[in-house]
Amino acid sequence: DSIESAIAKEMDVQKDRYKPERMDVLMEQTHFAKCELKYLYQCFKQNCPSGYVTKEQFVSIFRQFFVMHKLSDARPYAELVFNTFDDDGNGRISFSEFAVQLSMFNKGTLDQRLDWLFDLYDSTRRGYIEEEDFMCVCSAMYALVGVHYLKEKHFPIKLRRHLRHQFQKLDKNRDGKITRLEFIEGCKSDAQICQSMERLRTVW
Repeated sequence: DSIESAIAKEMDVQKDRYKPERMDVLMEQTHFAKCELKYLYQCFKQNCPSGYVTKEQFVSIFRQFFVMHKLSDARPYAELVFNTFDDDGNGRISFSEFAVQLSMFNKGTLDQRLDWLFDLYDSTRRGYIEEEDFMCVCSAMYALVGVHYLKEKHFPIKLRRHLRHQFQKLDKNRDGKITRLEFIEGCKSDAQICQSMERLRTVW
């Protein structure tokens, strides 16, 4: 092939590939320095040549790091996390989405990290959390360590009572729904949750 045809072919491929935000824009959106973003982008492109991560790729990567038991099933929790990273809901994570979320975990405020946690529970993006959302996340977390509760009726009574109690603590107006504001303010008033969020920072 001629050089011209090789270049044309590469340009055709690039049409289907994601092009990240300009570096200066990403520096404004994140807490990363220019050199940090360059390094992250190199790593991202090395593992994801297409320039984005699909849900299946994300689940596969998640499994490599977080499967802790032969009965572990990382998919349910990985899919919940994927949804929080996929900010525009197009079914894939771009480098910009990845960099913004990673920056928030490493250098973001407590409010920002609790905001992300709310989105993890509110996977359908309704703007509020119901008790069943608590059950869903809890079930996914247990599956991650090899214990499977596929439906709410399979939850042990003590665990279900505990989750209901935690839900009611955050549901200040007792309407069966936890808004983002209720969630963030309620979590910030709980020292144990704040400590857990600080430990979560080190994972990323």
